[in-house]
Amino acid sequence: MRLVPRTSYGLYFDLGRLIRYTLAMITQQLTTEAMALPLPERVMLAQELWQSIDAGLSNTDEQKAVRDAIRRDQELSVGAVVGRTHKEVMQAARRAIGCA
Repeated sequence: MRLVPRTSYGLYFDLGRLIRYTLAMITQQLTTEAMALPLPERVMLAQELWQSIDAGLSNTDEQKAVRDAIRRDQELSVGAVVGRTHKEVMQAARRAIGCA
């Protein structure tokens, strides 16, 4: 934790926390503005974002991905694993990247 002087009164704050808070606020503002776009523009934005994510991923063996998907489906079907709700997955993702 990096503490930085905040005022002349000797108060300190956590710079990392401030940066995370600021980025979260910027992300929230972008999300709000994006959601206000007309549907065709939101679709175009979503496609651009998805393509940027896809471009950042390494190429995977498609057959292996299919085998993994089938295996995971079987695990869920027989109760070997318990699935999570969309809300639970999104909360975990936000925690993983420090936005929670």
